[in-house]
Amino acid sequence: MKLLSEAFDTVKRVYAYEKSVKADTATLQKIMAVFAIVMILIDVENIRLGKYIIGAATFFVAAVSLVAVWALDYFKNVYRVCRIAAVILLVLAVPIIFMGANDGFSLLWYLLLPVITLILLGMKFGVPVCVIYGLYITISFWTPLGNIFNYDYGRDYRFFYPVFYWGFCLVVITVDIFYKNYQMRQADDEHELEKEVQSAVAGTKVLMINSVTAISRMLDEKDGYTQQHSKRVAQYSELIAQNMKSRTYTKEEIDIIYRSALLHDIGKIAVPDAVLNKPSRLTDGEYELMKKHTIWGKEILAGLEFLPQADMGAAYHHERFDGKGYPYGIKGDKIPDIVRIISAADSLDAMSSNRCYRRHCDKDYIISEFEKGAGTQFDADVAQVVVGLIKEGRIIL
Repeated sequence: MKLLSEAFDTVKRVYAYEKSVKADTATLQKIMAVFAIVMILIDVENIRLGKYIIGAATFFVAAVSLVAVWALDYFKNVYRVCRIAAVILLVLAVPIIFMGANDGFSLLWYLLLPVITLILLGMKFGVPVCVIYGLYITISFWTPLGNIFNYDYGRDYRFFYPVFYWGFCLVVITVDIFYKNYQMRQADDEHELEKEVQSAVAGTKVLMINSVTAISRMLDEKDGYTQQHSKRVAQYSELIAQNMKSRTYTKEEIDIIYRSALLHDIGKIAVPDAVLNKPSRLTDGEYELMKKHTIWGKEILAGLEFLPQADMGAAYHHERFDGKGYPYGIKGDKIPDIVRIISAADSLDAMSSNRCYRRHCDKDYIISEFEKGAGTQFDADVAQVVVGLIKEGRIIL
């Protein structure tokens, strides 16, 4: 009983599985192509034997099969097309068996009916079709109805054809259930593996973010006058990106902006502490050295696959929208979107923080600087968002 119950449960699972899978168009095309080739070979023999009517019909079926091989790529509902074809084949069985087409040989092709309907179209459609055909040939060959056929089938043919058909049908459905059950187990294993991979990726992302955060803290510790600067720039950048009206950023893009902003000053690792923390005005030479932190930052971050586009913030955060920034003097649309945001966030934190050479600026001054710099120092849309966030109190200075 237990074995029977397990078998029944397996059949139910396969039945449900068949509803969720799409038609294997490639397999159908291969079967139909092979079928067409065999039909053409049979057609050659029919013509040689002078069976021109059967030859014409065989050629027509082969031609239709070849056209279907090409046309299946353009059908949205392949299942419907195949079901219609199977029903037509079932209807044609009536005159074929009655006339004994091709001396009974044509009827042998119907042994493929279980393969086509059960394996490719599923049990819901295949079982009724196979049973209907099986009952039809059994009644036709094993009852006196066979005496009205135009063709005189041999005694062995009439007895063994239904037997072989039902046996073949049973083998096909058994193999089909085992194979699809195997496919389900494989799909379950792949799903579990995907979950494990996603979990591992999520863990890697957490580790990556923690590493980036640690690096940014190290940078801020190196520069005594800008404690937590990188973190604030990252937070400002994230908030600005979330509120951009001219473009909507995905969560993944916002994460990239945040990480890039965290590392925008990584090039300062190479700047001597005496220059980085100098309380007085920098000389021209020292200022030129300080400006190189953008180039060094790009060299450090370029090509890191686990930190995509992180080098953009480091390389271009001192560029201006009007092209008067450094180190490359690029302007306008040539400045990447994420950098326009990071640049504005960097300037915002610079103005609102105490520096070695000045005290922090007040709210009105910062707003006026962004309003004046819109379209020159800053992207106008970004500047507008920054001003709006400050006035709404969503950026606390």
